[in-house]
Amino acid sequence: MDIAVYLTLLFSLIVSTLFSIWLFKKKASKWFGVLIGFCINTLLLSVATIIFYKVFNVKAVDGVFAGLGILIFAFFIPIITCINFYILEFLNNKNIVKITN
Repeated sequence: MDIAVYLTLLFSLIVSTLFSIWLFKKKASKWFGVLIGFCINTLLLSVATIIFYKVFNVKAVDGVFAGLGILIFAFFIPIITCINFYILEFLNNKNIVKITN
């Protein structure tokens, strides 16, 4: 079950990053992309918390994050949002360098 939790976190990271990059390129607003990434993370991980708690009866996770229990999903919302921010910042700087050279 632990691998399912970690795969859910990875899935949330990938989906929110793809939507953030897509909106960043479409709207050219990094903060709008970060906001949408945050909303997608919150939605996906909140639904995952409910599913893992109600359907699979997961109350604890073994390993590094054992102390967090089922709140591991809520713990990772700002971490994944921060990763999205740095990815968008990297893309923004990459585009500025490409334009000036």
